[in-house]
Amino acid sequence: MATSTTLTNAANLHLYYEKKLLSTLEPRLVLMPLGKKQRLPKGNGKQVKWLRYSAIAGSTSPLSEGTPPAEISFSTSNVTADVVQYGQFAKVSDLLSDTAIDPVLENLSERFGIAASKTIEELIVSELANNCANQNVNNRANFAAIQAGDLISHKELIEAMIRQKADFIGPHESGQYVVVLHPRAEYDLMVDSQAGSWLDIQKGVDNKPLLNGEVARMYGMKFLVSDKMLTSVGTGSGSIDVVQSFVIGEEAFGVVELNGDSMKMFIKRHGSAGANDPLDQFATVGYKIHGFAAKYLDAGSKRVIAINSATGL
Repeated sequence: MATSTTLTNAANLHLYYEKKLLSTLEPRLVLMPLGKKQRLPKGNGKQVKWLRYSAIAGSTSPLSEGTPPAEISFSTSNVTADVVQYGQFAKVSDLLSDTAIDPVLENLSERFGIAASKTIEELIVSELANNCANQNVNNRANFAAIQAGDLISHKELIEAMIRQKADFIGPHESGQYVVVLHPRAEYDLMVDSQAGSWLDIQKGVDNKPLLNGEVARMYGMKFLVSDKMLTSVGTGSGSIDVVQSFVIGEEAFGVVELNGDSMKMFIKRHGSAGANDPLDQFATVGYKIHGFAAKYLDAGSKRVIAINSATGL
């Protein structure tokens, strides 16, 4: 009877490592799940589109009995972005494969999953930071004017949410406005003991996180934390660091959907490189994001407000 081996079942091993990559990637994605997903079907070029509808004003004119009102017009517009590929790989020597006491490919799959999540989150943060509205704590004129005591507070967050409401920007599609905190801003909120603060409100509250990175819900907002949020080192008054957090409303940004076709693991075993590896001395393992883009969907709007603050940490 023929014996099944790792060689005859190489495809199953590859699938295992690909699942390992994705299972490590997905829990670390905080901003990605908040974006409006768009698929990129094969054969449709490199450009992905999100359709935006114009706002329709309310009507306070009463209807005339038996007479239909005049029709109204509306318009749509396309918001577009070009997808780009990203990826990394590493070489694994035959000696390392033969002598390592830990599973090299399994560990690399996990590390590449972490690296891929960093890539995706940093691309989203960059797109939002470059296009969103800004709110400097205590109404400071710019980063250089932000002082050591200008810490993020619940009042600043509420102000940002109210500014969005005043511009008829509803809550995020998850049901509430979403705050994505810089970890150092999370600290400042958590240790703030004034009335109405995080510490005051969280007493006795049983939160049940539903989103990756979610830490609390209050003031009509969900609070998430991402270690990919921007730190502007030494740009504040007295060369202090300035950190950035987001308040996100509805239809704020789009992302290209990730699935088994767009995120793949690649393993080239020893001996697969032919003349480029004449002594079968190395294998390679890596990942490729087949095509990704993030796009702010409403240029010039307050759908995302960045709160720029000092930090006590």
